[in-house]
Amino acid sequence: MTEVFTPEEAAILHPYVTNVDRPIYALKNLPEEVVAVLFAYYSRSRESLRRNLLKLIQEKDLDLAERLQTSASSVEPWRAADQDELALARQKAKEFHEKWVVGYGHASVAEHAVAHLAIEDVSIVASKIIEDTRLASYTEKSTRYVVFDRDKFYRVPCLIASPHARLYEETCGFLLGTYTRLTETVVAAIKRETPRGEKQTERGYETACKAKSCDILRYVLPAATLTNIGMTINGRLLEHLITKLLSHPLEEGREIGALMKGEAEKVIPTLLKYADHNAYMAETRQAMESLVSEQFAGCAPEEALDVSLVRYPEDVEDQLVAAILYGYTAHPLRQVQERVRKLSHEEKMRVIDEYLKRRGKHDQPLRALEHLTYTFDILVDFGAFRDIQRHRMATQTPQELGPVHGYSTPPEIVRYGLLPTYEECMARAREAYQVIAADFPREAQYVLPLAFRKRVLFTWNLREIFHFVQLRSAKQGHISYRHIAQQVFKEVERVHPLLAKYIRVDLDDYALARL
Repeated sequence: MTEVFTPEEAAILHPYVTNVDRPIYALKNLPEEVVAVLFAYYSRSRESLRRNLLKLIQEKDLDLAERLQTSASSVEPWRAADQDELALARQKAKEFHEKWVVGYGHASVAEHAVAHLAIEDVSIVASKIIEDTRLASYTEKSTRYVVFDRDKFYRVPCLIASPHARLYEETCGFLLGTYTRLTETVVAAIKRETPRGEKQTERGYETACKAKSCDILRYVLPAATLTNIGMTINGRLLEHLITKLLSHPLEEGREIGALMKGEAEKVIPTLLKYADHNAYMAETRQAMESLVSEQFAGCAPEEALDVSLVRYPEDVEDQLVAAILYGYTAHPLRQVQERVRKLSHEEKMRVIDEYLKRRGKHDQPLRALEHLTYTFDILVDFGAFRDIQRHRMATQTPQELGPVHGYSTPPEIVRYGLLPTYEECMARAREAYQVIAADFPREAQYVLPLAFRKRVLFTWNLREIFHFVQLRSAKQGHISYRHIAQQVFKEVERVHPLLAKYIRVDLDDYALARL
């Protein structure tokens, strides 16, 4: 039964909730830490959130009403007085958190406070470190729809202060200069190769040609190229991300971590109080790198396939059928498994078919598929890794970028007669890397173009494979990650053809960034 508020109480609550007479409502006009405080009450109070909010306002624990009214009527809403009132509200929130979050170990409260951060002018190297945090939302500057600026690349402080400064600056400048210089050439070649369609507008055609040229030329962009990221993340994960950044061996990572903490503390200060350098993270990395140097000294990497399925469930049909049936019974898994083993092959296939065949065009398979996991060792160019890393419902272990695995070359580069220029870019970058790496082995990666390849270990559950393959094999995708998605499908098909037939995949070979 929905609680009833007096007209006076409703008037107080109205600015902060979307309704006062229904059991489901949204919060508004509240600082993020105050939201977290209110949700924290759920675990400690018999009252509703609205009732607790009303109590905090009436008792002046959260003096928000005056701040909101002043803001609404003021030409300059964030006057000093308003800021003082907001500071008071946050101080009350801090006092509450000191008692409930710190005192009672109720850290999950931080998940209800959300920060929206704009992270601009960071390198593509750093963007991958930031986006390694899985349960957050990111939007990043696209290499397809945006032409990157010629002079915008990260000046690595230790390199700029070293004898390698000139080599680093000249190499990154040459790569970005080539990228800029070739844009018009590539667009013209695309237009010669693919004339505008009868039903295509001139504007649409120009946009498509530009996107295709960006897809081709992104291979030349150095990893130092500056990009922008928009991030939405809750307080608990933000604390972990900042800690990871402050503990990172790259100076840029630590710089970003410090700046991020400084800005986020203006929104959710209490929830970030433990975000700091973490010895476990930093020292474990150092110890493992030392062990690898000992164990793999003089051992060169072997040649391997671009996509190798290295681990998968053996009795896949029985596992999947049992996982599917389990959710619709009252039986323990052991008993379900015993029953499944007695089913004929046809009966098992019927269970799987009934579970998957009704999916509509935009339906993802149901969750029983998550109980089956597949691990892939993938060799991919850094540009494509930039895209597929965003599939964060997976366990990813990337290796550091380096020149050891060579680089990818888009076929258009050859077809448009640009191979000599392209190879000069790759050669200059590789040579610069080798010189810089002698003194700065970790920072040398900034100079490598996105064409260079790296290895990453992905462990996906079968449901996420369905999603990844369908999305990344689609004809509008980039040729590089389309290849990865197609190979992932073929590997699953090789070991489990009966399951692969339910995966929606596009195996056609389209032109890059199809017009």
